[in-house]
Amino acid sequence: MNTTRHTTGTHYPSMAHWLSASSDEPRAVRALWARGQTATLSNGRLWDTIEMPLALSSPTATYLAYRGRHIGPYLLCGTQATAWWLVEPGRGHELAGSEHVKVLPPGSPITAPAPGTYKGERLWILPETPCPWLRLTSPDALRTAVHEAVQARPAPRGPDRSS
Repeated sequence: MNTTRHTTGTHYPSMAHWLSASSDEPRAVRALWARGQTATLSNGRLWDTIEMPLALSSPTATYLAYRGRHIGPYLLCGTQATAWWLVEPGRGHELAGSEHVKVLPPGSPITAPAPGTYKGERLWILPETPCPWLRLTSPDALRTAVHEAVQARPAPRGPDRSS
């Protein structure tokens, strides 16, 4: 299969333009991506960001899919064991108060590779193509899925006292 990389350094040039628009310097972000580097995006302009442990992200996505709810783009980082989910701007506060997620304040930096690339131990998950960013994950659906994922986790095991 012949694939062409766009000058943004990604197979998803429209998403790269959309993501880079969250930065103070969108052209600089796209230039970094074109060189295969990560760039800093800013929370609160085009989306609100919900941070959660990586171990909770996969079952959360599973519950969203199982319930037939839309899954928008989210970013994973294995070395930090963290996931960042993008929700509609101005609605992140709807997840505030949950002990399992953190709502990033407006202006928080988010280090990210170009969409469709893996860099700096980070990877965008783009569940719906061709335009996964046109609809973000609903904060209501995300809150419910996180709750379900937490409830389904096995209880921590204590020391074996059978001997």
